[in-house]
Amino acid sequence: MASKSSIEKDRSIIRELVQDPRQTNVALAAKVGLSEGSVRRRVERLVTEGQLQFAAIPSAAFMGRPVHTLFEIQSAPGATERLIDKLAGMPEIAYVYHVTGQFDIIAVGYFASSNAMRRFWTERLGHLDGVMESRSVMVLRVAKRAHEWARDIAVTGDEESAWDADSDPGVPGSET
Repeated sequence: MASKSSIEKDRSIIRELVQDPRQTNVALAAKVGLSEGSVRRRVERLVTEGQLQFAAIPSAAFMGRPVHTLFEIQSAPGATERLIDKLAGMPEIAYVYHVTGQFDIIAVGYFASSNAMRRFWTERLGHLDGVMESRSVMVLRVAKRAHEWARDIAVTGDEESAWDADSDPGVPGSET
């Protein structure tokens, strides 16, 4: 595991990138007090390790899919992983979560209309082998998205509440 000071340097880079992901390595290096080469190598490592991702996040509505829906899915015994893989391959589905509780899977989809969502739910999802029960929940308003959460954490520096000095920064709450 990396030292605490090394992790802090990485976190300072990430905090700056969350604020302005398009800034140059030279500008970033000046802000965090490291050389451009060190910043470039650290960013490359963070991306390779899966600790940092860069993405363009379009508006679903602008892309012609304004209807945002969550599907709660209870799978038959032994069918969960197969269903997760099947859902992850569907273009309408943006996120697939394996969860605890009454339902085994939560899938998040974006659709052109409520009729398109209904057809997906009744004609595609409802006919997948291994689906025992499903419910749909249409989103009325999104108050906060993941990239906004990351920006909040970057501004407040509150990532410390998720990890203590003896835990793995990649897995909150994991002990080393």
